[in-house]
Amino acid sequence: MTRTKYHPASIFFHWLVFLLVVAAFIVIELKGQFPKGSEPRELCKSVHGVIGQLIFIAMALRLMIRLGFGVPKPTNPKPLFISLAKAMHWLLYALLLISPIFGILYFQYGGKEIHFFGLVWPQLVTPDPQMKKVVEGIHEFLGNSLYVLIGIHALAGLWQHYVIKDNTLRRMLNKANV
Repeated sequence: MTRTKYHPASIFFHWLVFLLVVAAFIVIELKGQFPKGSEPRELCKSVHGVIGQLIFIAMALRLMIRLGFGVPKPTNPKPLFISLAKAMHWLLYALLLISPIFGILYFQYGGKEIHFFGLVWPQLVTPDPQMKKVVEGIHEFLGNSLYVLIGIHALAGLWQHYVIKDNTLRRMLNKANV
C-alpha cells in the first residue's frame, strides 16, 4: 500500500525540529549581543547546547519514524525533482545530526561539562584549545549551511504549494486532500 500522507508522528517531529532549530539560531545570535565571558553570553551558549541535544534526539526519533512508517510518494513525477528532494532531505537530516555532535565536541574540547536536564555527559575527549577552535569552525560552517538549506527547503515547499499547486506542503500540515 502506498502512503498518501505523512504519519502524524513524522509531522510532529518535522515541526518540533523546525521550532528547535529556530530557537537554537535565535539563542546563538542573541549570544553576540553580550560581552565575551559575561554571564548572559555563557547562558546563551548553554541554552544553545541543550537545544542542540534536543535537536539530535528529535532527529534520531524522526529518522526511526521515517524508516518505520515511510513517506508518501512524491507529488511531482519528474525524476530530477524527486532526486533533488531526496538529496535535500538526507542532507538536512545529516546536518541536523552531525551539527549537535560537533557542538558537544566544542564544549568538551573547551573543558566544559555538558549538562542535559540534570545529567552530565562523560568527558569523551581531552580538552584542547586548538581542537576547540577547529571544531568550532566546523560547527559554525554546519550551522550556516543549515541556514541556506532550510531556506531552500522552505522556498521549495512554497514553490510547490503556490506555483505547482500540489499537495506537498498540505501533507506536512496534515491537510492533504489525497
